[in-house]
Amino acid sequence: MKRPMETYRGDYFFRQGAMVFVNRSSESFSVSYHNHDFLEIAYIAEGEGFHHIEDQVQKVRKGQLFFIPLGVPHVFRPTSANGKTLIVNNCIFSVLLLPKLIAFVSDPGIVSFLKQMEEGVIGHLSVADRNDRFEQLFDALYEQNARSMSGSNDYLHALLLQLIIELKRAKAELEPAGSMPANDHSFQDVLQYVENHYMKELTLTHLAHASGFSERHLQRLFLQYTGMTWHHYLQTVRIRMSRRLLRSTSSKISAVAEQVGYQDIHSFNRVFKRRMGLTPGQYRKDIRRSMETRGLMDPF
Repeated sequence: MKRPMETYRGDYFFRQGAMVFVNRSSESFSVSYHNHDFLEIAYIAEGEGFHHIEDQVQKVRKGQLFFIPLGVPHVFRPTSANGKTLIVNNCIFSVLLLPKLIAFVSDPGIVSFLKQMEEGVIGHLSVADRNDRFEQLFDALYEQNARSMSGSNDYLHALLLQLIIELKRAKAELEPAGSMPANDHSFQDVLQYVENHYMKELTLTHLAHASGFSERHLQRLFLQYTGMTWHHYLQTVRIRMSRRLLRSTSSKISAVAEQVGYQDIHSFNRVFKRRMGLTPGQYRKDIRRSMETRGLMDPF
């Protein structure tokens, strides 16, 4: 049985043109299982508990950092109602901020990481604090978010960029030298195959025949290198591509659905809303209004 889920909207948190919001919360069992239409980096500041994310349950403790992408359902819980308090620092930010950060960065690896965040390629991540850097950055983020001074937004953006760089470095330390082992290196070709054929009727069986990997091994590789199941990864690619079309074209929603591989518009609408918290039509309207406000595009 599916658990009930809420969708948190960035409009509730982002005020007066801001694209970053920081808070510090004491987690409880009253917090709803939810997804959101913004990106989130969460840091366990005190205590221990559990992180329920998609179909996984992870034990968490002070010093762990989590990246939660758009549309991924999750919730933090304490160990028990009367147990030790679980304090989580949250930094949430709009996907519309990423192009601004990308324009500032010169390191190709960081640019690539930010673009993968923007395109929804990176799944949820969990890393450990490195020399208290995450804790220090969250202290600075929280303080700056609470102040209303000249340059506060730019200061927040600079701190967020530092946080993302530290996240990438910590992620790189978890990866084996040379990225993928030699026998799994051709999995990159599998990902590229998906990028080239996502709009077609693509199944794991078809992918196994095309790649030479067994279906079981492909499932393991997808979890290992993307943090997602095969089905979730395919949905992520299709929704990412549909977002591009909704932003950049005036095509009908049904045409967009078909172009990204959904023959049934109702299925497309259902998946899109579950992942993004909005219907495709609402997403197109909101994204264009936001971009027009910031002078990033001309209206049709």
